[in-house]
Amino acid sequence: MEVQYIDALITIFQSILFIYIVNYCLEEDKIVKIKELILSVILLSVDGFYITYLLGNLSICIFITHALGILIIYFTFRKNVLNPIIAYSLIYSIVIIWVSTFGNILYVMLDVNSLEDHIANIYITLVYLSQILLFILCFLFKSKIKQIYKLLLDESNSVKYIIIISFFPDFLISLYNISYDIEPVLSRNIIVIALIGFIIFNIIDFRKIKRDSDEIYKLNGILTSKNIELKNIKDNYNLNILSLYELCDMNMYQDASNLLKRIINTYQNSGNVYEKDAEGSSLLSLATKHVIRDDIKVIVYDNANFRLTTMKEMDLYRIIINIVNNAVKAMKNKGTIIAESYEDLNNIVINIANDGEKIPDNIINKIFDSGFTTKNNNNKNHGYGLSIVRELIEKNNGRIKVESNEYMTEFTIVLPINVDA
Repeated sequence: MEVQYIDALITIFQSILFIYIVNYCLEEDKIVKIKELILSVILLSVDGFYITYLLGNLSICIFITHALGILIIYFTFRKNVLNPIIAYSLIYSIVIIWVSTFGNILYVMLDVNSLEDHIANIYITLVYLSQILLFILCFLFKSKIKQIYKLLLDESNSVKYIIIISFFPDFLISLYNISYDIEPVLSRNIIVIALIGFIIFNIIDFRKIKRDSDEIYKLNGILTSKNIELKNIKDNYNLNILSLYELCDMNMYQDASNLLKRIINTYQNSGNVYEKDAEGSSLLSLATKHVIRDDIKVIVYDNANFRLTTMKEMDLYRIIINIVNNAVKAMKNKGTIIAESYEDLNNIVINIANDGEKIPDNIINKIFDSGFTTKNNNNKNHGYGLSIVRELIEKNNGRIKVESNEYMTEFTIVLPINVDA
């Protein structure tokens, strides 16, 4: 008789825990009237104790009690009823898994033969103590339970799946009872049939989820590809506009006109350029497009991510344009320019080479000096100018050098990789 009283008391504590956690998780949807809270605790307590008292310790009682508990929550929390059902199913799963786990562990740990008549009292006492410990832990870590609840709310179809999953521990307990042959034949058959139906339903449902998730994954891949494509178009557009501005700023109107024609018709003169970047959207290819013409061939190998440097992309772009424009003058508007970039362990390296005239030995060390000019470079409006080019590169902890012979002139820019990028 005393055990029944303790069972009733534990059931009341469970009901209080259920309602408290549900109400705590709902935040703005909390029940204001204390009478409704008390009524829901009473109904859950009657459900948890009376069904077992009426039908005995049959496994089917677990399912009936669980289902009636969901109905009580449904009618008690009438505002936005789906959310409290999720919260109730979550705390119910925690409690039922805890009770079944500790019950089985304690049953295995206790030696029935050695304890003889005392086994029942010790077992029951420890099970009750484990539930009291669970109540304390749930109250202490209620914020963690609420976090899990919010995660479940973020998932699509979470109501259906959390309710389905919350019945899974009920089946485990039922199978445990069946394995020890403590279930009547009728109850056992009902449980087995229900379990088979439960498994079939989940297989069919999760197959549908798998198909939907695969479709969503495929659509996300297409969307990501389109976003990258749009970003490349945007970057290409911005740099093309910058190219036109630079050419006009340097009074190179014919070159600006040629570039504008190529922007309008992207396939015009495409035979004069080979680009590793098939879309032609790399910084090197964009910075050399304006010089492509019948007598000038441009070869681009762009393998570097310039965002890894501390230099602004616009500044680097104008530096490359300046070097390329100087190369075109040295080539006398005829020949080949090879532009490449790559990353080594700590740096990004840019090489811009042309097959124009050799830079004389007596001036090659002066071309980066401020105010330096030659007879072939009477127009001093060349963007940054080579002296400012070197100054800007060195300001970003980089360096630039030039080598020239009868066959090739090559500018090499080395920029350190920004470790924080």
